[in-house]
Amino acid sequence: MPEDTHRIIRDYTGQGKIFSRQIDGWWLGLCIGVRKNERLPFLSDAQRVKFMDGSIFNSDPWRVTHLELLALSKEGDDVLAEPRRVVGLAMEYANFGLEWLGESLFKTEPTLSVLNRLDVGTLAAG
Repeated sequence: MPEDTHRIIRDYTGQGKIFSRQIDGWWLGLCIGVRKNERLPFLSDAQRVKFMDGSIFNSDPWRVTHLELLALSKEGDDVLAEPRRVVGLAMEYANFGLEWLGESLFKTEPTLSVLNRLDVGTLAAG
């Protein structure tokens, strides 16, 4: 994820905070990006910070299925032969969603803001 986004997620992850794990914040960003149908690609590899090692997919195997279904729906059958493309697509959606969260929600009263802004009307696509 982008370094600035990683800072946002890290600050809101842990005991007594919005997210118990960084993957939960990333997944919320992914869902927001997909719902709003917006992606934000990386400008360069230098901007990336590794925040997970992939072991989460062993403990939460349903995530792999969801990522594959997303990629299949957006890119077609061929994408499933390229796991990097599947993850790359998800990262772009998550990048948008996390930036949206960071700019829109985490500036004041984070928990209440997140709950108030994550309704269907606010997240309408388009």
